[in-house]
Amino acid sequence: MPQHRVEAIANAFLRLAWAEGRTLTNMQLQKLPYIAHGWGLVIISDDLIREQPQAWPYGPVYPKLYESLRRYGSGRVTDLIHQDDASPFLDSENDRGEPVEETLTAEEEKLIRSVWDAYKNYSAFRLSALTHQPDSPWTATMRDDQPYAEIDNDLIRAHFQRLAERRRSAG
Repeated sequence: MPQHRVEAIANAFLRLAWAEGRTLTNMQLQKLPYIAHGWGLVIISDDLIREQPQAWPYGPVYPKLYESLRRYGSGRVTDLIHQDDASPFLDSENDRGEPVEETLTAEEEKLIRSVWDAYKNYSAFRLSALTHQPDSPWTATMRDDQPYAEIDNDLIRAHFQRLAERRRSAG
């Protein structure tokens, strides 16, 4: 299965939100792909996203996605992410290139839809708080002496596996 650019996965979440008349912020668009990636490691047993998230102060962040969304600050994202949005040399809105699009498998689309349905009512700060749980991959990675370290997929997989096991035993 191909690994996808995080921007393509974020765009999938934007489309789902807009189809329901909702909006998303930069922080929500950091956390939703991360959560989808984590569940994907468990449910489809593969990487959904090719880039590794980093441990930033407000939780897991995909740096290039952050740069692509920087123009929105903490406000709502009003357009799809384009090929060149992260470029520091962007002269105008016309230089953004095409929207980042990738073909998802039916299984990946189902995963993204499931994550959307489960987390769409969460605010940006509630999503961030979820990623800061005591036993989370972010907590295990975030260190004052090593800011912005990559969060390892093995930590992410183990965390989401524990969440799946808790859900099974509670259900």
